[in-house]
Amino acid sequence: MSDSLSIIALIEEGEKESDTILQLQKFERALILSRKSNFNYGMYTLHKRIAEWKKEKYNTDSTISQYKKGIKDLSSSKIYNYNLHELVGLEYTKNGKYDSALFYLDKSIKISNRIDLIGRSYMGIGNMWLQKYDYSKAFISYTTADSIFENSPKFVISKKRAQVNNYLGFCVRKTHGDKTALKYFNISKKLYLELNNTFGVQEVNIAIAQVETALGNFDSALNLLNESIDYHQKHAQEANSYSYSVIVRGFLLVKMGKIKDAEKDYKLYYDLAVDSKNRFYQIRGLTYLGDFYTNTNQFQKAIDYFKSAIKECQDLNDFNKELKITEALIKLYKKNNDLSLALEAYDNYIAIQKKVDEKDIKEKTFELEAKYQTEKKEQEITLLKSQKEIIEQQNRNQKNLMLGGIGITTIAGLFLFFLYRNHQKTNTKLKELDALKSNFFTNISHEFRTPLTLITSPIDDMISDDTISDKKRQQFTVAKQNSNRLLELVNQILDLSKIDAGHLKLYLQQGNVLQLVSALSESFSYSAKQKNIRYTIDVEQSSEAVWYDKDAVEKITINLLSNALKYTPENGTVSCKAYVENNRLFLTIKNSGKGLTSYELKNIFERFYQTNDQNQGSGIGLALVKELVELHNGKIEVQSKPNGETSFSLNISLDKKRFKKDTILIKSKTKVESGVPLYTSASIEEDEEFKDSDLPILLIVEDNNDLRSLLKQSFENNYNVITAPNGKIGVELALEHIPDLIISDIMMPEKDGITLSEELKTDERSAHIPIILLTAKAEVESQYKGIGTGADDYISKPFDKKLLALKVEKLIESRRQLQLRYSQELVLLPKDIAMTNLDEKFLEKVQLSLDQSLTDPSFNVTEFSEAVGMSRMQLHRKLKALTGLTASEFIRSQRLKLATEFLKSSDINISQIGYSVGFNDHSYFAKCFKEVYNCSPTDYANKHT
Repeated sequence: MSDSLSIIALIEEGEKESDTILQLQKFERALILSRKSNFNYGMYTLHKRIAEWKKEKYNTDSTISQYKKGIKDLSSSKIYNYNLHELVGLEYTKNGKYDSALFYLDKSIKISNRIDLIGRSYMGIGNMWLQKYDYSKAFISYTTADSIFENSPKFVISKKRAQVNNYLGFCVRKTHGDKTALKYFNISKKLYLELNNTFGVQEVNIAIAQVETALGNFDSALNLLNESIDYHQKHAQEANSYSYSVIVRGFLLVKMGKIKDAEKDYKLYYDLAVDSKNRFYQIRGLTYLGDFYTNTNQFQKAIDYFKSAIKECQDLNDFNKELKITEALIKLYKKNNDLSLALEAYDNYIAIQKKVDEKDIKEKTFELEAKYQTEKKEQEITLLKSQKEIIEQQNRNQKNLMLGGIGITTIAGLFLFFLYRNHQKTNTKLKELDALKSNFFTNISHEFRTPLTLITSPIDDMISDDTISDKKRQQFTVAKQNSNRLLELVNQILDLSKIDAGHLKLYLQQGNVLQLVSALSESFSYSAKQKNIRYTIDVEQSSEAVWYDKDAVEKITINLLSNALKYTPENGTVSCKAYVENNRLFLTIKNSGKGLTSYELKNIFERFYQTNDQNQGSGIGLALVKELVELHNGKIEVQSKPNGETSFSLNISLDKKRFKKDTILIKSKTKVESGVPLYTSASIEEDEEFKDSDLPILLIVEDNNDLRSLLKQSFENNYNVITAPNGKIGVELALEHIPDLIISDIMMPEKDGITLSEELKTDERSAHIPIILLTAKAEVESQYKGIGTGADDYISKPFDKKLLALKVEKLIESRRQLQLRYSQELVLLPKDIAMTNLDEKFLEKVQLSLDQSLTDPSFNVTEFSEAVGMSRMQLHRKLKALTGLTASEFIRSQRLKLATEFLKSSDINISQIGYSVGFNDHSYFAKCFKEVYNCSPTDYANKHT
């Protein structure tokens, strides 16, 4: 109790706070206390207060987000959960997001069991349809609400029922005329008078004034509106009623010929809409002003207001309003004899109408889905009742296990205590290990060099052997390149170890350092071109000889440029700028891309640090660059912002007097060569056209060019192989070709293998495709993550090619066994041949399409693919994978299976059966039947009758 009172006191204190930041902090502190105390009223009140605060300071999206947090906190409270669902629905309505509004208002009806709340939700849905100008649907919702209130003694005379009848009058006035609408308005006014509700009476007076205006009773209408406006100005209870009475009076004044007075009301209505921050009312206000200036022949003003209204509609994706306003704009252009602009506006009208039609189709689909879900829930309720007794028995068993659980918890507590003590000891040991790390890397680097030498030497012999094939020579070349790459990494580790031990010396030579940097940067032009990167080099021309360590400058430049090209996306930019000033070399390398966070900037030069788990590499390069720059009496800085440009800037000394005395100096007698030999990269291979259409299609997704080429060579004799350099292109190719199997690396740029697997396994077109994931991560957790996405198998690098080939063969063979089973059985349910839930849904969709059209002789593959929402090729590949049949063969197979059912149980003439199942030609039917069942339809009927 005391906690609740302190929370309420903190809420009141926050409401009185004048500093808005402090106010929010107090509300949030009170919300935390409410959660801890499980104080539902406090949580509900505070979620509302914070949502209102965010709406005032930010936008509706943050308000809705806060209400949704409240729904999560108060899931156990029906009344508060109802209120929050209703608030979310109303906010979505105000912003024209009608699908979301309908979802939350419908859900509020299902949550509540109180008559008044259910009626209130139907009113909210009616308001939503009214805002969409769908008066028929609004009338149905309002009528439902009125029926609920009328049949409840508590609400038969109530404010809610009076409001509903007022809204019903408005809808009826739009659909059935003014005199019919008066019936509902009079019911509403009578209810308000009985309730002694003056505000409600004035609200209905506005509606009655509109009817009086339509009937030509202008003076009577003006009196009612002036009375209503005076009342709302004095009491300021409801801004919407005030603004509505103002615009209605504006309409009336136009009819009465009082144009200047009318213009003031139109502008006042728009100003009130802006103050309310309701963009729907703002669109309406702009439209009213456009209509007003059109009717008063002030065409340019009308055009400006209509265009502003259209822009607001586009921001909200409100195609229906945009369509109506565009139609008004076309009429205005015609009235102004501006036919070219009228034609342009008409083209826009056609485009918008198409969007409206598409949206209507989606909404109808949503309604059908909702109906299906309702039927499904009824079945679930029946199932739950049968499970109730089992659950009760389980609860009794759980009670018996509770005592055992308490004992286990005690043991776990002791275990955690000893674990904590061991953790402290481990931290002490880790500090000792840091001292050993440098020696370890030095030793391991040396140990690597011997086996690398033994690997490289026989590879060189094989490359120079003229008797081997070009394909083998290419494979050995790839092996040599990667052996050299591993040697580079070993050398970098060794350099870092030498720096740590103080053994790495600079070997200075005198030469043209800018010529070296220029040559190094030019060597990356080909790599940049391959990735469609705009690569600019700005190296100052100079013949001045300076003192520098050639090896250090090479490693610094190559590492920074390699890093920039690696993390720059396709069509990005990389620039390299270098110049010498005051005996120092200044080098700046910039690249576009994702940029770096403040945390990544802080750690970017740490050894073995990688910006995220998707980035490949050793994490050594930048650490070595920093050490070499500092050894060269220089400094390096990095500047970057997320989703912005990243810039590495460094300067190093070129003055030999600034180096330590024990540095070895070598005076160069030769010029620096312009061509600096660097590593070469294998070109990206082009996929050839399929040589044998009967072979299975295999998609290989791997960002490493060499490994991708190796995998392609391994499988191209037995499969039609297509390749992709990253997950994004992989997904596109998978949906284009619908392969029989996919082999994908996990760590890739653009889109990783986990994401690729998730996207393809949740897409109906590709859910059936087996996926094998490759990765250098061999931990069990990584395997769980890979299989958890729906991937069918997982293999760690380095992998055995024979094992991988066997896995591919077995996965494809398992699909073929399922296809064989389909072809042998007459009736097979979708779940029996589906690999995933999406496949089952796809086959159910196929079955529904066939149920509707199979017996139609004109039903063909084109209509079939349109019915299931796929292209002809996608349908062909999908059915081929699941059943072993092409789309046309599948249709024919289904027709023949249907014919067997007729032959078994029907007295229809055999020649007529062929026509009944969709065959135009009886002889063709008999021929197809005999090919499948090895007997004529007549013999089949005789055997099974």
